[in-house]
Amino acid sequence: MPGYERFIADSRLRHSDFPRESSLDLGLGIKHIRLRMGLTQEELAHDTGMKSSALKTLENGYAKFTKMSNLEAIAKALRVSLRDILIEGREWFPGNFYVLKLGEAIPKGKRKRKVREETWFRRTPVSYDGYTADISSPPLITPSHFYFTIFEIAPGRGILGLRLPYPNQVAGFIQRGTLKVVYDSKRKTDLFANQGFSLRGDKSHDFINPDKDNPLRLCVVFSLQPSKMMKKNAKTKIKGGRLSVGKAINRIRHLYSNSKTRPLTFVELSYLTGLEEKSLQYLENTIQTNQVIYWDKIEKITQALQMPFSWFLDLAEGEDEGYFQTATAHDRALIDYQHYLGVRIKSALFPGSNNTFHFSEMYMEPKSGIRRSSWRRKDDARIVVYVEEGELLVEVGKNRKAILRSGESVYFDGSLGYIFTNPGTKPSKLLAATYPALIF
Repeated sequence: MPGYERFIADSRLRHSDFPRESSLDLGLGIKHIRLRMGLTQEELAHDTGMKSSALKTLENGYAKFTKMSNLEAIAKALRVSLRDILIEGREWFPGNFYVLKLGEAIPKGKRKRKVREETWFRRTPVSYDGYTADISSPPLITPSHFYFTIFEIAPGRGILGLRLPYPNQVAGFIQRGTLKVVYDSKRKTDLFANQGFSLRGDKSHDFINPDKDNPLRLCVVFSLQPSKMMKKNAKTKIKGGRLSVGKAINRIRHLYSNSKTRPLTFVELSYLTGLEEKSLQYLENTIQTNQVIYWDKIEKITQALQMPFSWFLDLAEGEDEGYFQTATAHDRALIDYQHYLGVRIKSALFPGSNNTFHFSEMYMEPKSGIRRSSWRRKDDARIVVYVEEGELLVEVGKNRKAILRSGESVYFDGSLGYIFTNPGTKPSKLLAATYPALIF
């Protein structure tokens, strides 16, 4: 049965020409600033002392690099800072403004380079046995990216044996229908529409639609990359038993490793925790009851990894059961910015600093929105917005914009600055997720 990695692999096949790594379009950033200044390529080349052919090659994207002296000359001629050029170049990387629409990807009769500001990709859900997976995130696998997926599960069917390679958070929200979650092969929980949940993804979990007549619509967010600071969302009951500090250290080296087969080396764990390699080796070798345990060093490890001390004890006792949390309608926080910002936000998860993701429903009245020149995340957060009902005008940075309708979405880099507006005559209902999470 396909799992999270398979979903991403199949999504990437739908966009075989999509870049595999994050980058920036330096040449296109230069080109758009030049056009706003009203300069031709020949005029800019003359002002910078560059050859026209070299500038043309750079602007058209055939050359991905140039000398720093050329960039400084271009910035001076365009009367902007070098920082402005680089940030504008980031706007044009397709992974930083990834729009999915229901229509054709490129308007017919127009060349792609003439409509760069209007490009989008066609929404193409992937069908499996008994369900579909519709991913709104670009087909990238990098530490800063996450995946927003809408599953449609047929009556009486399910997605079985899901598991992430790392103990990252998986968060979900039931839009329609009934969901049975089987977690760690033993815990079973029934959830209903408008409820959210979070769980630790390295534990096996099943998503099942127990309803024999109606389909289930489920939204899930996750990341395939290990979090720098993996967290546990809830305390696990300590069942007692002999503590083995060595077992806990060894388990940590496996949990935090980028490799499925190789644990973290002591050098790597030393870098993460600030402890010397010899100290870590000693702790892992403390298997005898007559050995001295330096608890202050264990405290330093848990603090460096932002790991609750109770979780370390779970690992030491071999009782690492993960976590599973739910959020009912009463647990979901409502943040009402209707009069100030023109938007209401209702969280899908119980709000708290332990959340890896922010996941919420947003409501916007007609002709309203976030009334400010631009909002900007300081942490390079990625944001995805999916339109359930109504319309949404999204403006990102200085150049990128799109009007989205029901069933369409956008994924973008929040550090570029953004504005949301409802341009329609009816209220808009949106699903939104961010990584890292918003903290209210």
